[in-house]
Amino acid sequence: MNRLLKLYHSLGRWGNIIILSLLILSGLFNRLYTSVKYDFIDYRIEIIIIVLALYFVYRIFKKGKFEFSNQKIFKFILLTGIIFRMVIAVHDFYDRPVQESDYEKHELLGQRLATEGEFYDFTGVELRNFRQPGLPAIFAVGLTIYNHPVTYAIVMILFSFGVLIAGYYLFRDLKNIAALFAFLYLSISPNMLFMASNSNTQLSFFFFVILLFIVLKNYTGKFYQLLLIGALLAAEMYIRFNFLMILILIPFLYEKHRDQSISFFISRLGYAYLFCLIFYSPWIIRNYNVYGKVRLMPTTGTGLYSSNVTKDFTKLGGYNGVPDSILKKYSHLSEVEFDDALKNETLEFVKKNPGNYVKGMPFKIIKFSGRQNWTTSYFLMIQNTDQENC
Repeated sequence: MNRLLKLYHSLGRWGNIIILSLLILSGLFNRLYTSVKYDFIDYRIEIIIIVLALYFVYRIFKKGKFEFSNQKIFKFILLTGIIFRMVIAVHDFYDRPVQESDYEKHELLGQRLATEGEFYDFTGVELRNFRQPGLPAIFAVGLTIYNHPVTYAIVMILFSFGVLIAGYYLFRDLKNIAALFAFLYLSISPNMLFMASNSNTQLSFFFFVILLFIVLKNYTGKFYQLLLIGALLAAEMYIRFNFLMILILIPFLYEKHRDQSISFFISRLGYAYLFCLIFYSPWIIRNYNVYGKVRLMPTTGTGLYSSNVTKDFTKLGGYNGVPDSILKKYSHLSEVEFDDALKNETLEFVKKNPGNYVKGMPFKIIKFSGRQNWTTSYFLMIQNTDQENC
């Protein structure tokens, strides 16, 4: 068992280093390529930030400054985050940015859930997108309490404050430099601050992820804790479908139960997964009733279509949605048929425009390497999301 634990610790550390290095290097090379090739100013700024971050990490390793336990700085960052959020909250109550594309869908889906009890999109046809029902359901609860457009802003602002406070509780006593950086990001990064101005699932997903780690941090093997873990895993999947999140339980629970038998560890893991399945089962049943087969999430065609069928390859990876023209074109189809139609249309487009797709791959990779400037753009209302699609 000791040998196994040592191997786990060794692979875990180097595995993290390798993954982080690949993310940083891919992000850096992609931004270098696009800034030189297409003269994008914002990419050049990001390159400077990445280089500064690499230098900062080098200095930390050189000086061995891995531990950090100054509570005053954590409290100062918390206070700064609260002040920033209060300023943005006032702005959102007074002049919240107009929601577009998939952000509008979350609000309209919530409205229909509250008023009609049905999960429809803005076309009035069953679902037809790959959005999970979590955030719209939360909006619906808010609208039943106070049926006014300002409710959307209130919900997102509450999530923003929730992420900040939960993050403070999670990171304040971890006593390492990484915890400080993580909390700094949650507190004052523009991306996190402006997410409250958009009906976006990432902010609410962050909230439930942080709550999950708080439970894991205080986990002692109690039955109710396993129930909470299952509920939080299901909540994450209702908000944003990230099924791989359940795998994080394996190293955490193994670490906690390494002194017990392997069967005890497996039983605890099994209970957590069982509770997650129970809480998530209503959505599985809904999808089965629509598709006639077990599906953990609804449509896949929309996800495949988004960011793939666009004439401007520099937008590949940045656009997320289906144009109204396509929705009208296939309005006579059922949800399943619509899903298949989008998949077929995407494949046909890629076959006919392979050069376009290949040239757009760097921009698609950028999307997965953490570029989320759209939150700031939406807040400042400088981005037009009505992309020209084929």
